[in-house]
Amino acid sequence: MESASQERLAALCLLLTLIHTFAAGRIDELSRRFANPHPRLSALLHLLSEIEFIFGFWALAFLALRIPITSYDSTRTLVGGLHFSESVFVAVAMILASTRPILEAARVAIEGFSRQLPLSTSLKASRIPLLFSILFLAPLSGSWITEPAAMTVGALLIHKRIFGNSPSRRLLYSVLAGLLVNVSIGGVLTAFAAPPVLVVAHTWNWDTPFMMQHYGWKATVAVLLNSAWTCWINRHELLTWTGLDADQRRTNLTNPILFLINASFLIFFVMALHSPMGLAWGIALLVPHLWLTREEQGELRPSQGILVGFFLAGLMVLTAEQDWWLSPLIQSLSGGALFIGATVLTAITDNAALTSLASQVEGLSVSSRYLVVAGAVTGGGLTLIANAPNPAGFAIFKHRFQKDGFQAVSLFQYALIPTLIAGGLFWIH
Repeated sequence: MESASQERLAALCLLLTLIHTFAAGRIDELSRRFANPHPRLSALLHLLSEIEFIFGFWALAFLALRIPITSYDSTRTLVGGLHFSESVFVAVAMILASTRPILEAARVAIEGFSRQLPLSTSLKASRIPLLFSILFLAPLSGSWITEPAAMTVGALLIHKRIFGNSPSRRLLYSVLAGLLVNVSIGGVLTAFAAPPVLVVAHTWNWDTPFMMQHYGWKATVAVLLNSAWTCWINRHELLTWTGLDADQRRTNLTNPILFLINASFLIFFVMALHSPMGLAWGIALLVPHLWLTREEQGELRPSQGILVGFFLAGLMVLTAEQDWWLSPLIQSLSGGALFIGATVLTAITDNAALTSLASQVEGLSVSSRYLVVAGAVTGGGLTLIANAPNPAGFAIFKHRFQKDGFQAVSLFQYALIPTLIAGGLFWIH
């Protein structure tokens, strides 16, 4: 009876979280109405409209309500059994990827690629080749520098170079959707960079050659087609150019040595992902490094990284006891139904949590293993909670949505075509 109660509580809190997420735009709008007469209420409502805060808030509510239903010791055991290394890693990767040396290196490489695209002179003078190159190269780089870092680099470059002062609603949502979908599928060329692959790679003995053979070429083609689609539907707006400042005209690195140091830190954190002690030592060395070189690091984003880490920790708590309905559902599906089911379920639960549950299902066939992971990464851009790095990208864009508030339904709509393109390719197996 106690077990059934805590399972129902977990499902209820997850449902309330999703409802709260979809209402975030309205809550933010309400907070602005109370800005003058009730500033404290306005600040509270604004906090409750932050996507990253919502999940942490309901996770804490779930744990508080779980204690009287079970016991304090049981709840402490639940939290103690969770591994929050990924949450810490994502926060650190966001901060490192937003440093000036990393961003500068990414910009130089992406701009160099964009100049080599076989386009007409008029198109080369627009933002189209640059947006295409960002949406194509940044997500695929996620297979090596990890998806959170790729998401941060791609989102910051788009924010600074593509959007300009007043981007249209379609440009905002379609580019965000394209970036989320592409990052989700672009990290599957290796076995260590995409969270939904990472959690099953050891259990199923998947290595990088296996990922390259079964997922790599499909992901590359899908990312290319999605990038072209996003540029096509925004072609009229992108034909105008916003101009470059002096820093953006640079074609070489200002400080190559600092870039190598920052890149080395990022590589170290990738290698130490599953080692809490390694992460702790890495952070202890990173903080003084960033402080001593702060004038050359550019605008760091520690608050955004911490909020995204809080989001992921909350998501981990909320999905920890959802296996009572997810596991039977996965076992009951096969073939195309399993692929579609995994894609749809990813929209309402983190895709790494979904594949982690799948790895615990006994007797899952080789084909079913492929399909559940393919479906999980295919649906990774449908919502902000579908893939762990998604909040990192949204955190960089979110002030762009302040006028009308962020609409989760609009993101879902603009992500449908890129998701269908990716799904059509991953269906081949």
